[in-house]
Amino acid sequence: MSLRSDARHPMSVHATDGIVQSGRRILAILVTMVRTRLGLLAVELMEEKSRIWLMLVLTALALIFASMALLMLSALVIVAFWDDNRLLAIGGLLVFYVAAAAASLLVLRHKAKIGSPLFSHTLRELSKDTDELEDAFDADEVDFDVQTRRRAQ
Repeated sequence: MSLRSDARHPMSVHATDGIVQSGRRILAILVTMVRTRLGLLAVELMEEKSRIWLMLVLTALALIFASMALLMLSALVIVAFWDDNRLLAIGGLLVFYVAAAAASLLVLRHKAKIGSPLFSHTLRELSKDTDELEDAFDADEVDFDVQTRRRAQ
């Protein structure tokens, strides 16, 4: 048996070539889709990294300046009440600081539970791809030119 085309099987070689070409096109489309999604994922990672570093630096600066301001405010209150009720002033400031720390920790805990929408764009695009593939296979028509169809919409 040979793969050469002869009079008995004129379509066998051409049919095999068509299947191989279709397989290659499908593979090329899948590789392109994966590369696009990985590129989007990398961009989102870099944006999230930059955002986190900026937030850390700004948080550190805010903590330093807020600590200095509270220290000066505490000193001012204690000096103002030095002759009359210095222990009451110190105790009042202590209660205020404990309440503020507790409120801050509650807000921090709430924000930690919510989380961030990390990779939301990538997940949304992958969900769209999955929906389109399911719809195409359900309709028994496969349209692999996704980018042209999206531009048309």
